Amino acid sequence: MISVRRLLPLPMIFGLLFAPLLTTSDTAYACSCAPTTVEERVERSDVVAIGTVISLYEDETTDGSGGGFIVDMDGVVSVDTYYKGSGPPEIAVDDPAHGGTCGIIGPDTVGLDAVLFLNLSDGAYVTGLCHGSRFFDEGSSPALIIADIEAVTGPGQPPEGPPPQASPPPEEPAEHTESTPWAIVLPLAFAIPLAVLFVPAFLHRRRGGH
Repeated sequence: MISVRRLLPLPMIFGLLFAPLLTTSDTAYACSCAPTTVEERVERSDVVAIGTVISLYEDETTDGSGGGFIVDMDGVVSVDTYYKGSGPPEIAVDDPAHGGTCGIIGPDTVGLDAVLFLNLSDGAYVTGLCHGSRFFDEGSSPALIIADIEAVTGPGQPPEGPPPQASPPPEEPAEHTESTPWAIVLPLAFAIPLAVLFVPAFLHRRRGGH
């Protein structure tokens, strides 16, 4: 016969068995990516580039569970070099929501340099942590990362076309230059010859009348 004392540890045993499930439930939706090599990342990408996040914009996207929409923060990247594919000096990069869902772009990423492994989807540049995209942090060496990419792709190329420029300032009104007062000159041009012809004749007639 099993005694009550021997049954008492069973709740503790069940607690130990299920505790890991309870403690990891909050991270069930965290990003988990399979390890990949640089060769694999390049092969799977349509575009590989290095650039700097210069601004952010909001993009409404699905939450991934079919429950509705969320506002995602995406970024505009000023591209320094293209290592695979080509493109303009600035591109809008779409990634999953920042934090916990494989997104990399967020409010704290403006001004940071990143290596981007991008896929083209309906003309949009799409990326995420599982693509291999990363920001250069204090612990990474951009030179080594670039060297690893160039070992696969060869030397990079600059963006196509000139960088976007600010709108030109409004034109200043042209300086006023003195022009010939034709409204005065033309009448004088006719009046002077007439005066030369008629004034002497008029004076002669007056003298003859005296």
